Amino acid sequence: MRERIFSLETEYGVSFLSDRSTGDSGSGRGSGEPTKETLVSALRHALTDAVGLSESSFITTGAKFYHDVGHAEWAHPECRSAREIALYDKAADALLAYLLPRAQELLRADGFRGRLLVVKNNVDVHGNTYGCHENYMAERETVWLDQEDYLRLSVRYLVPFLATRLILCAPGRIGLGRRGEQGFAFQLGQRADFINAVVSRDTRDMRGIFNIGRENEPFSEGNYRRLHLILGDACMSGYGTFLKVGTVGLLLRLLEDLEIGSVPYLKEPVRAMHTVSRDPSCTALLQLYDGRQMTAIDIQRIYLEQVMRYAERYPTSDEERELILLWAETLDALQYNPAQLFGKIDWVTKKSVLDRLLAQHGMSWETPDLDKHPIRYKLQELDIQYHNVDPAQSLFYKLLRSQRGPEALDTLWDTESVRMAQSTPPLYTRARVRGAAIASARRTGGRIEVKSWTEMRIGGQRVEMHDPFAYFSAEVYALLKEGRLPSA
Repeated sequence: MRERIFSLETEYGVSFLSDRSTGDSGSGRGSGEPTKETLVSALRHALTDAVGLSESSFITTGAKFYHDVGHAEWAHPECRSAREIALYDKAADALLAYLLPRAQELLRADGFRGRLLVVKNNVDVHGNTYGCHENYMAERETVWLDQEDYLRLSVRYLVPFLATRLILCAPGRIGLGRRGEQGFAFQLGQRADFINAVVSRDTRDMRGIFNIGRENEPFSEGNYRRLHLILGDACMSGYGTFLKVGTVGLLLRLLEDLEIGSVPYLKEPVRAMHTVSRDPSCTALLQLYDGRQMTAIDIQRIYLEQVMRYAERYPTSDEERELILLWAETLDALQYNPAQLFGKIDWVTKKSVLDRLLAQHGMSWETPDLDKHPIRYKLQELDIQYHNVDPAQSLFYKLLRSQRGPEALDTLWDTESVRMAQSTPPLYTRARVRGAAIASARRTGGRIEVKSWTEMRIGGQRVEMHDPFAYFSAEVYALLKEGRLPSA
């Protein structure tokens, strides 16, 4: 399948630093500390004022923003390519940063004095993890394999790739174990220590490398399923997001055409993933079922070589060729000169900064009792600061702008493209129809109900959109043109 839908569900950590210096703890509704739901509500109201509708969680880009179990969740619009979803992921970060002052005004109006923090990471100091879930439209079965056999083949083929993919797109983290109880050290992944199954249906207690819990929620009709991956981390760098999502898209093409070769079979995939995460050198040997041992780079190269052979035989897009080139360049850099990936791969960038700080104090990660030295607090501060979405506070943006100028937002996208994607939907999916309806209601003061990803109500008339590729709806535009939007 050459055309597919890509999307992400990014959960942001939200917190509030109360201003105790005034001696004013607030009054009325704002007495005490704001709840997580209150913080997300302030962000949602600010977002609604800018690009949304008060009665809906959807916005003009076709995305959805809401509170989800203590976190702010941004479910991105349906996108036609990995590059496009990387753009909309970055635009969400930028829009949240832009809205922070307005959200803080709303909190202050309720008596809460302090600073609202939004961080794009995946684990907090209490050992809670929150995700950046990936969604891919994929074929449910092929002409050669029925649904069950094809799902088994997908698991078999993708698990070794996914278990070692951390080297391409992990954000980096200080601490081993869910609460850092296993040691004070640097590892690649933030979610890795929370992954405890090869395959799972659950997304909270049993977190699998390969998740099958949303197979029957494709949000489309026909022979499609929803490949829903929960193992990944959120990336600050668009380069990392592009690689993370794009490489999976390439491998799905091979799977659907059954153009796959032999791949390594990890003896213990979950343990292998943990090993990869705790090995910044990328040289750890992973045990295979046949007795051989390979590094994560070795395994990634096997998949890359299969994709390259496929691309020689079948038509590929400019984006797919770009992905193949970046994948190869990234593996070469990881093996021979990781410093080339500074500013592109988050874990490489973050570790470089932390290593530099340790070296300035004559220390390293191997220094005895490092966790008892006062420098640990500065290291942990930088670890969190890296993921702050506010460019004025973010270590990621500080590093990026030192290289690319004071307005830079990403290494992959120019600033103007990111700004456009903050309010306009993707051009060639049903998100365009959804976004256009919301924008029309904002302009006219009318009212629509966006019930779900596949359903809207306009002027009391139900409109269903089951084809995610349908970027035009005569029915919707006729209703909008006729003005069938009752006043709010």
